[in-house]
Amino acid sequence: MLPDNPSFLCSIEFMPHGHCYFWRADLITLHVVADGLTALAYFSIPIIFAYLIRHRSDIPFRSLFWLFGSFIVACGMTHLIEVYTVWYPAYWLSGVIKAITAGVSILSAVALVRIVPEALQLPSPDALQKLNEQLDQRVQMRTADLTTTNARLANEVHQREEAESEVRRLNESLQNRVTELQTLLDLLPVGIGIAQDSACRDIRTNRAFAQILGIASTHNASLSAPPFEAPKNFRVYHDGRELGPDELPMQRAARENITVLNFEETIVRDDGQRLQLLVNAVPLHDAEGKARGCVATLQDISAQKLAEQERAAVERRLQETQKLESLGVLAGGIAHDFNNLLTGILGNASLARLDLPPGHANVRASLDNLEQATVRAADLCKQMLAYAGKGRFIIQPLSLSRLVKETADLLEVSLGRKSTLRLQLANDLPAFQGDATQVSQILMNLVLNASEALGEKGGNIIVSTGSVQATRDYFTKAKFHEPVAEGNYVFVEISDNGCGMDKETQARIFDPFFTTKFTGRGLGLAAVMGIVRGHKGAIQVYSELGKGTTFKVYFPALGQRATPPAPVVQAATIGKNSGTILLVDDEDTVRLVAAKILKNAGYEVVSASGGAQAIELYRESPSRFSAVLLDLTMPQMGGEETFRALRGIRDDIAVVLMSGFNEQDAVARFVGQGIAGFLAKPFSAEMVVVKLREVLVKRPVG
Repeated sequence: MLPDNPSFLCSIEFMPHGHCYFWRADLITLHVVADGLTALAYFSIPIIFAYLIRHRSDIPFRSLFWLFGSFIVACGMTHLIEVYTVWYPAYWLSGVIKAITAGVSILSAVALVRIVPEALQLPSPDALQKLNEQLDQRVQMRTADLTTTNARLANEVHQREEAESEVRRLNESLQNRVTELQTLLDLLPVGIGIAQDSACRDIRTNRAFAQILGIASTHNASLSAPPFEAPKNFRVYHDGRELGPDELPMQRAARENITVLNFEETIVRDDGQRLQLLVNAVPLHDAEGKARGCVATLQDISAQKLAEQERAAVERRLQETQKLESLGVLAGGIAHDFNNLLTGILGNASLARLDLPPGHANVRASLDNLEQATVRAADLCKQMLAYAGKGRFIIQPLSLSRLVKETADLLEVSLGRKSTLRLQLANDLPAFQGDATQVSQILMNLVLNASEALGEKGGNIIVSTGSVQATRDYFTKAKFHEPVAEGNYVFVEISDNGCGMDKETQARIFDPFFTTKFTGRGLGLAAVMGIVRGHKGAIQVYSELGKGTTFKVYFPALGQRATPPAPVVQAATIGKNSGTILLVDDEDTVRLVAAKILKNAGYEVVSASGGAQAIELYRESPSRFSAVLLDLTMPQMGGEETFRALRGIRDDIAVVLMSGFNEQDAVARFVGQGIAGFLAKPFSAEMVVVKLREVLVKRPVG
């Protein structure tokens, strides 16, 4: 047991060790130095252990090292207390330190015993050497594997870099191709749209497609898109009906997996443009053949449609022209022969009237009736020639309003009892170039048709005149028209509130021999068309069943006012004449009546039945003949060829042409060749004598 008083550890009751050494300095020094060095060595060893353990966390048995360190520190303390007890008798303290050292020693011994089996398991230096060698081999193998792997990885990295470079190159090339393709698509005049989904909710377009729809090329062109994306500036129609998004060609092609070809639709844009389009849509297929999208072409065929309409109009006009020409040839031939017959009738009637002595009123009346009938027959010939487009006889500047007013009395006589004629005539209209008789015929035909359209219930017929500055489009919109030039036109309009016409009837009213009348007439409107054609005019027709009909006839206006009609030479001015006339005509009737007229007027007459005979007679004695009456239309040698031959014999010859055709067309062949005058068939005795007197007084006329 330790004493309760700690000072007991250092009691002065005991003697220090120095007494045992007899305080010999050399002996004390030896023990103190030895114990001090030993203690110093003991204290340094734990420090080394602590440093080693601190820096080598992998050393096994770390707790044993700490225990050995404590044991060595305790041993060092015993040697240090030995130095202390040389001078101080602290034997209790020395005993305590030794007891602590003994406890630590025992613990160290026990711990060492316990770890010996484990320590024996530690490899020997040879084993460690072998393990080191094996480890070194494994390290070398692993290093070789790592080197190979690194080389392979480096090669793979290089290949990957090359692949990435190739991918970048391919991407750039692909982007360039996409750009080139987009540029090419934008250059195409045909619109191209591509939808990559089966519902066609997103349609990409080229520039032409976008321009047709009036949208930006980056805008979604699909009407099936969501409301905030779908374009709203156009609508699509087909056969006059607006199409819904599901009815459009691309949507149908993708939905039904079919090809839609030559689909015609009409685009109506908000800016007022109306385009006719031809659409072709083809579905895009996936690997299973299902539709995954659609490609469509959009072609603007508005100009083509307009050209087709114009071509159809041209073909229609060509057919009408060919029909008119073929029937005109027939009408012209009939009119020519008929005029020759009428010439004999009218000439003989006028001769009989001139030779008739005073009195004989009944005979004179009969001759007057005969002449009037002949004149009406001549008017029929004029209608036939008008239908042939060759019916202009006396061409002069005319006032349309004055002509209507002069014809009004005759028009009113021709109306039905319950029909009323109202005139609305414009003043100071410009003149137009035309034949008064033929234009009057137009008025008669149209007013009579209007009167018959009114029927028994009667009604109003309004005849009005005016002028208009017409463009080509103005006449293009007309239902019936001939191609005419733009410019200023005068017009006469005949309107009625009668029964009107349906579209089928309107399409045929100008056909020859077509009629809606029970009496079988059918050249009226055909003749009107021919007269208008001959005057370079146009006709517009507006009609509705139950509401009435309006005919509007246009004539090209002149830059002048109309001239008053020339005075008519009366038969009373005809007297006796002298001279020799060469009469050339292939018709016996015409030659006989003309010769009789000339002889009665005091002329000597030499007749020829053809051009060749006339040339022979004239060549025998050119100076004998004062003038030549020459028929224009003869077989074998016609009037034109005969005229040139006669002019070859004598260039100042006075030649008067005779023809049933209009003066303008007949004389046009001889412009500048010295034609003295023109005599229209059929003619009366007064007409022949007056014309010859004019020619011989003015000789030559050219």
